[in-house]
Amino acid sequence: MLSSGITHITHLVELCASHGIQHIILSPGSRNAPLVIAFDAHPEIKTYVIHDERSAAFFALGLAESLGQGVAICCTSGSAPLNYSPAIAEAYYRNVPLLILTADRPPELIDQGDGQTIRQKNVYQNFIKAQFELPCLGVGVNADSSDQMVMEALSELSGVCPGPVHLNIPLAEPLYELKEYQPEDLPTRQLSKSTTPKFLTVEEEQIIQKEWASAEKKLIIIGQQNGNYIPPEALNQIIQLPSVAVLVENTSNFYHFQKVCHCIDRTLATISPDEIEDFKPDLLISLGGAVISKRIKKFFRENKPKINWRVGEFNIEEDTYQSLTHSFKVSQKTFFDHLLTIEDQSLSNFGSKWKQRDFEAGENHEEYVAQSNFSDLKAFDSILQAIPESTNLQMGNSSTVRYCQLFDPIKSVHYYSNRGVSGIDGCSSTALGMANGNDQLTVLISGDTSFFYDTNAFWNNYLRENLRVIVMNNGGGGIFEFIDGPSKSGRLDYFYAPHKGKIKELCHLYGMDYLYASSFDELEAVWAEFYSKSATKTVKVLEVDTAQCENAAVLKDYFKVLKGK
Repeated sequence: MLSSGITHITHLVELCASHGIQHIILSPGSRNAPLVIAFDAHPEIKTYVIHDERSAAFFALGLAESLGQGVAICCTSGSAPLNYSPAIAEAYYRNVPLLILTADRPPELIDQGDGQTIRQKNVYQNFIKAQFELPCLGVGVNADSSDQMVMEALSELSGVCPGPVHLNIPLAEPLYELKEYQPEDLPTRQLSKSTTPKFLTVEEEQIIQKEWASAEKKLIIIGQQNGNYIPPEALNQIIQLPSVAVLVENTSNFYHFQKVCHCIDRTLATISPDEIEDFKPDLLISLGGAVISKRIKKFFRENKPKINWRVGEFNIEEDTYQSLTHSFKVSQKTFFDHLLTIEDQSLSNFGSKWKQRDFEAGENHEEYVAQSNFSDLKAFDSILQAIPESTNLQMGNSSTVRYCQLFDPIKSVHYYSNRGVSGIDGCSSTALGMANGNDQLTVLISGDTSFFYDTNAFWNNYLRENLRVIVMNNGGGGIFEFIDGPSKSGRLDYFYAPHKGKIKELCHLYGMDYLYASSFDELEAVWAEFYSKSATKTVKVLEVDTAQCENAAVLKDYFKVLKGK
């Protein structure tokens, strides 16, 4: 195999392949040339070239989620690594394995006025699992010390709590030397993965026994989980108990239409201040990652449960509801298998109370949406009903993901969103990465501001016909019309983002198919063409124009109807 003449770089690539890294996104530069050469030379690793590092990292995030395995990203030195930061932070808070390879100048050139040079060591220290800096080795130098460090990094990447890992790689010139390697020249070491599951301690089992028995009203809330999530059977049995209420969002990818409240904000809107005590749990169990609903966070923070358990294996400890009493750092299966052995003697019908409100809110929702004028809310009703089965749905941030929470989930659809740090900056790139991970249909619903923010997502050669993009064009930053603060400040224009951008022209620039709808009838009429096979084998983009609609007024009126006002 003809590869980079810098031996420890070729060894690094071989170790990546042996650990299951099959995809890498390369952002071209000169300093990372040895890495580009070595990865391109490896027959088992697929390479992608995306020049914009921010977009490249989000593409990798979507690809990693789609594949269910670690993905590598590689860039040159200087400001390039900084552009990775938003996607790395998102991956960290969502336990997505990204291997970050940043080329660097030799240590003696840092802070010496050398071009394209910054302090790269520890640059991501607040949002990575682990970080390493390889020794700066020249052509033909023994690679043993570097190999060991790479092995440690790859071990940290996956496992029980996966997440991003950073390898900073100082490289001295010459950078473009080539060398022929025989199989015996390459490392053959395999990583030993720990598969030993974590178990509850005797003390933890006693806590669970005592507190579960003492709680009359129990509530399980489930945050974001991977689209391929399979709930443990014991959880499915626990939620059948009359004393247990269950609240989820569509990002949880957990479904049970007879028992579970799937639309938290919709249901919560029906509860009056006088009824709060009836709906406040004694025991709150939180599973999964981020919860979108600000209303439910406020509800639990102001009406704290006596007991709050967090269950799962995470990289960081969180106390979302400011009432955490114990964190059980075991798998959901381990926890609920044990919980199932404890008899529930509560006579409470707490779960039925919550579900009854969920039914009532759902009926009010259907009635209101059916008779409402065209707006963002009405458009989302059409959009979500038209989505084909078994779709990977990527929901953009800001108002988009919140609108989606007001509608019942579709069981065969896999829901994704960048809710680790909830930025709008890489939604399109993430969706494109997901579409490249498999042949399933991927649909992105994006706001217009998010779409314009991440237009470089489409500046590459990986536009696939299995990606559909729906852009909700409400004139820019519509969410700030729903929040009282910006309007009261008298400076709404600083928050709201009106623009003159032309989505159609951007589609023409990048060779994407473009469709348009500005009324409910036009939207209903466009679905057949939008979801038909693309004759041009590229991305299809649908602009839904609601800029002239009373979106904020409709949504505020919607919540008044839910409250019975």
